[in-house]
Amino acid sequence: MTMESYNELLNTAKKFHLSGNIVKANKLYSKLMKFRKNDFLILYLYGTTFLQLKKYSDAIKYLSFSIIQNSKFADSFNNRGIAYAENSNFDQAIKDYDQSIKLKENNFDAYLNKGIALKNIFRFKEAINHFNISLKLRPNDAKVYYNSGNVFLELNNFNKALELYNKAILLQKNYSEAYAKRGEVNFFLKNYDLSMRDYSQSIKLNSDLDYVYGLFFHLKMCLNDWNNFDAHLEKIKDGIKKNKKIVNPLNLLSLIDDPEIHLKTAKQFSKNILISHNYKKTSHSDNNKIKIGYFSADFNKHAVSRLIYKMLCLHNRKKFKIYSYAYGFDKEDDLHNLIKKEADVYRDIREISDHDVALLAKKDDLDIAIDLQGYTDKSRLSIFANKVAPIQINYLGYPGSMGAEYIDYIVADKNLIPKSNYKFYSEKIIFMPHHYQVQNNELMMSNNPSSRKDLGLPKNYFVFCAINNTYKISPNTFDVWMRLLTKVKKSVLWLLDNGPVSNKNLLNEAKARGIKENRLVFAKKTSFEEYLAQLKYADIYLDTFTYNAGATASNVLWMGIPIVTKIGNSYSARMASSLLKSIDLPELITTSSEAYEKLALDLSTNPEKLKIIKEKLKVNLKNKPLFDTKLFTKHFENGLEQVFKNYIDGNNPKNIFVKEDI
Repeated sequence: MTMESYNELLNTAKKFHLSGNIVKANKLYSKLMKFRKNDFLILYLYGTTFLQLKKYSDAIKYLSFSIIQNSKFADSFNNRGIAYAENSNFDQAIKDYDQSIKLKENNFDAYLNKGIALKNIFRFKEAINHFNISLKLRPNDAKVYYNSGNVFLELNNFNKALELYNKAILLQKNYSEAYAKRGEVNFFLKNYDLSMRDYSQSIKLNSDLDYVYGLFFHLKMCLNDWNNFDAHLEKIKDGIKKNKKIVNPLNLLSLIDDPEIHLKTAKQFSKNILISHNYKKTSHSDNNKIKIGYFSADFNKHAVSRLIYKMLCLHNRKKFKIYSYAYGFDKEDDLHNLIKKEADVYRDIREISDHDVALLAKKDDLDIAIDLQGYTDKSRLSIFANKVAPIQINYLGYPGSMGAEYIDYIVADKNLIPKSNYKFYSEKIIFMPHHYQVQNNELMMSNNPSSRKDLGLPKNYFVFCAINNTYKISPNTFDVWMRLLTKVKKSVLWLLDNGPVSNKNLLNEAKARGIKENRLVFAKKTSFEEYLAQLKYADIYLDTFTYNAGATASNVLWMGIPIVTKIGNSYSARMASSLLKSIDLPELITTSSEAYEKLALDLSTNPEKLKIIKEKLKVNLKNKPLFDTKLFTKHFENGLEQVFKNYIDGNNPKNIFVKEDI
């Protein structure tokens, strides 16, 4: 190839590159490399096209070749840093950004990118400093305000985040990502109308933003806005079928009862986390105690902590050493302080990067790490992708498979995961003998609860209770509930008050089904002790179908209220039946919406039958396994001992069956 034809081909490649035809540019750069394989500029441009094509490993490869040929070109380091960051290798990305900054004065892109990477590894103060430097260099750049907003969102400073997203949108009207994030902030601030508007605008500007459509639909479910429900659900299903990142695993649980689809979505969600499997413990010390690390953003007054607290107290300290790794909280409340006191070792990891948390846990010499967060709010997946312990377990926070190769086990029971469903879990399963969910049998209720009248519950009316997260209510479930109100004339449905928009939508849906407004009663959020005491006014609890009550179900049973449930296929659709079997009330488990409705109607119109069920529940609370926290702890510890022995013996993870009579 002559120099003239080479330059002509190079110019053509650059034109394609600048015009956005990256595939064509990539092919032409590949041809050019055959003639000048050591030309740093061609290597740089070729690597950059891979970056734009989201082939990050190839981008790193060719940008590294470019740097070998010319280590003084700042943009090569900056772009390679981006590729490393996209592969979640933030530490290496930061090194490249630093080198780019060193080589190029006032390097706006590298400062901004470094700030983003620092935010992603929870070094928030440093991230803010770098965004401030970026603002000095470009005071009106929308990207800086957007990324600064992301830091304050992580810090739960919603008002500051909102201010920054507003500024980003003011500077760039078509900033779809900023609309999506502002929608998220408005959701947390309970500005639901504004949140809906923001999500809608984001989707209008870019319908393919990762997971935004799922957030939009989840908001509609929280507000019980079921307009075009079937069409939205079909779009979610179609997106999953086409491998689009349309809905996150947690939001999917309340929409589709299919463990195979749940696993597929979870695998997709986890696959971009950089995985390190280079940690292998070769010895075991500390007087042969097994070191257990519990990781949670909810070590405060939260359902997970209320459930697990007593087990943390009961752990056998002759066999186990307990570590608590806490993050995601603003202040230490009373329950947090109790958990902190109960741990043998307590770690506040709020401002420690995931990589450094892994190093800390390895220094602590953990044997088993238990993720109590999963895919719920504030999850930190890359802590576990960094392999903080040789055995890693998904438990309690997220009711389903993580689909992540770095999570070894999930805790369940044979009811939650029947043999036919083993294949829908990437983890091996620790089967508890009675039930999966740890209980705290010392929960206390208020001594001065509100009166029935104060709560708006009419005298001598039968109370169907369905106090739960409103997003779990599907139109089909609501249809059944309204038919029950139609058939049981002197009855009300007691629901969670999730704000005026949700309440109004539910009242309108009831009206459309022929039910008057006064038949729905909304329970205001209150203290946990007051909430428990109020439950005594319920006659029966009506479970949701696709995503059952979890901690709520145990609270209801603890207060002596029978639960009518319909068993489904997924982990999340079988939770209530797990609890009911453990407390020996299988007669309250149905297998279809018709049977569910028939049973609820029978109990609500047959006082003697309901009385027998309640008496049985009262007796079983004392002598069945569900609320025997000491027994559960013993079984749970046996499961941990088995998985640890299996590991020490040099075996791969396998299904573990904890015997009832250990």
